[in-house]
Formats: sequence, structure tokens, C-alpha cells
Amino acid sequence: MQAFSRPRQISLVMCVLAVAALSTAASAPAVTKSPLPGASTDGATHVLPTSALLTATIHPNGLDTTYYFRYGLTTAYGLQTPPLIAPAASPKVKVGQAVSGLQFGAVYHYRVVAISSAGKREGRDHTFATSGRKLKFVIPKQQSDLFGSPMIFTGTLTGTAGPNHRVALQASPYPYLESFTVIGLPAVTDRFGRFAFRVANLASNTQFRVVTLDTLPVYSPPVTVEVTPRVSLSVRSNPRSGLVRLFGTVTPAVPGARVVFQLLKPVRPGKKEESTRYVGQFATVVKKGGRTFSRFSTVVKIKHGGRYRAFVQLPRGRFGSGPSAHTIVLHAAPAKHRKK
Repeated sequence: MQAFSRPRQISLVMCVLAVAALSTAASAPAVTKSPLPGASTDGATHVLPTSALLTATIHPNGLDTTYYFRYGLTTAYGLQTPPLIAPAASPKVKVGQAVSGLQFGAVYHYRVVAISSAGKREGRDHTFATSGRKLKFVIPKQQSDLFGSPMIFTGTLTGTAGPNHRVALQASPYPYLESFTVIGLPAVTDRFGRFAFRVANLASNTQFRVVTLDTLPVYSPPVTVEVTPRVSLSVRSNPRSGLVRLFGTVTPAVPGARVVFQLLKPVRPGKKEESTRYVGQFATVVKKGGRTFSRFSTVVKIKHGGRYRAFVQLPRGRFGSGPSAHTIVLHAAPAKHRKK
């Protein structure tokens, strides 16, 4: 009998090992992997201004499955309901979880998440909108502050959740290049949505806005409050010459500003409701005074008697224009009669 060569012996051994391996694999029991849980996001029901019920369908697929909802104002969500369990014996479970503390009139994103020992599955993103009128700020635009005096910044927050709402005041001083920052303490609107902030002495014109303290804040439009100078006005008269000296101070110091002396006059009836208005009669220039104030003075002959005030005119900038705190009554100089 002829002996086999060495290469032929190696080939026969490899074939025997391969057949043995196939036989072992065929006889071993098959390992089956459990399927992932099913998670289907359903609609939101019982939607109110600040709450809603989120619903979904869970398929445990034979394993105890934990589920919860992610929700928020964007697809980043940020909020989550407490985890609950859908039992393994249930082929399909309709579930729902209530969420509260929502903002009214806002659009929310949500999705269900299901987790079992086989893995994790998320449902599709859905949205719903809470009911109610949206928040809106109403602030008077004609607001000003006298230099060196505190002011009260007021307004109203309208909408379904306007009453008893937490708000804060933000400010940006002239030239309005700084970002808005919160000043003072937050406030809570009253039952009508009204609010008021006490602002300490302003050093210059300032832009204000009010913001709600919510996850998604609501801002008011910026409102510019002009700081008007503090103007004093005094008078000295000479009955013999008919001349009067008008003088006073302006705080803060604004040398070079124009001071107009205005007379209060009646106006003809028209479309406007006002029956009087101030009309300029003569003017002078503010001069340097002390470190924190400036002065003005002029000598004139009064041609028209009546109630006068001093009005400081300033270009747009750090301060606004403004009148004197008090008015004075001046009499017209007596007319001279020519000798016959």
C-alpha cells in the first residue's frame, strides 16, 4: 500500500476538523435576541393654558419596559416626566402623563422614550400649542425723569397669565451700546397685570425694557427715558427802567446750551385738545458755573405780560431738553409817551 505524502495528510485533517465544526454548530441551540420595545408618540389631549396630557403607545415585546416623555419649547426638550413601567405581559399599552407649569400660548415639542433590557427606542417628535392669549407688555412711551430725582417705571402685562406674573426691569444707559442688564429686584404683577419699578437717580438718558421670568422669556419693546435737567428760574426787576433780569441755574452742568424764555399763550380751538402753549420770546446761553451746575442770566424788557418759564434746549445725547420747575409772572413794561 502506497503511503500518503505529508501535504495530502494535512489536507485530510483540515477537512475532518471542518466537518466536526459544522456538526457542532448545527447541534447547538440558536440564540435569539429580544426585539426592542415599540414606542409611538400620540397626540396631546386636555390642553389648557398651563397644562396638557401627553399620550403614546408602548409595545413591551415581552419585557418590562420603562417609559417617559421628553418635552420643551424646542427639540432640545429640557424637561422630562417621571419614568413609569409598562409590564412585559402587555402586548400593547396606551399610556399618558400630565405635564403642568407650561407657558400659555406657546408651542411645545414632545416625544415618548421606551427602555427595556433589549435597548432603547424613541417615538417621533410631536407638537402642541397651549391655549390662551399671548403675553404682551404695554408701557407708556412718554416717560421722563428729572435729574437727581427717582422715578417710577410703570406698565401692564396683558394676556391670560398677565396677573400675578414675575417680571424684571432691564436697563441700558446712553449711548445704549451696553447690553440690557437687570436692575433692582424682580416684581410681581397685580391682579390686573400692572407692575411698577422704582428707579434710583439716573445719570443720563436710559433705555428700559421689562422681561418675564419664564423658561422662554417675553420682552417688552425698549422704552427710552429722558433725563431732563433741573432748571431754576428767578427774576429781579427795575420799575423805573422797565427792565428785568432773568437768571437761574441748570443741573447738571451744560455750558453752551441754549435757554429759551417762553410765554404761556392761549391758542385757537382746533383739532388738538390743548388750549394753551408756550411760545418763545427771547433766549440766552448757559455759561459755566460750579462743578456740578451751570448758570444763565439775561436782562430784557418785557413787551408781553404773562406767565413765563425757562426751557433748556439740548441736542440729542446724554440728556433731554426740559423746562424750569417753576414759572413766574411778568408784567409788560410801561409804554413811554412822547412829549407834545
